[in-house]
Amino acid sequence: MRTFRVSVDGTDYTVTVEELDQGGPPPPAAAPLPIATASAATGHPPPQPTQQTAPARAASPGDVVSSLAGIVSTVEVTVGQAVKQGDLLLKLEAMKMNTDVVAPQAGTVKAISISEGTSVQEGQVLMTLE
Repeated sequence: MRTFRVSVDGTDYTVTVEELDQGGPPPPAAAPLPIATASAATGHPPPQPTQQTAPARAASPGDVVSSLAGIVSTVEVTVGQAVKQGDLLLKLEAMKMNTDVVAPQAGTVKAISISEGTSVQEGQVLMTLE
């Protein structure tokens, strides 16, 4: 392990780096360093999702899955609502950009697996259309 001091925008950070090209057993893990609570560039705390990641399940026919990892910013439909292909179902926020999730086919919203503020992963089922 080697320790370095790194300066980012005038703020000094101490980092420890493990050398992987050595042939011996790995060294014991060091105690984790505290995580900065504010961005060095902006001075604002990083955004936090309001809820934990929803449990994922395997996709079935009629399921609408997330095309990216992000946080659900709005849900535009309710269970039982009829939708046409291309209708807006919800919006995902990732990297400060909103992405519309639209109905891949016409149908009725059978189930909604997430709620606003939920953090989702790519490929996770968001809702089911029948």
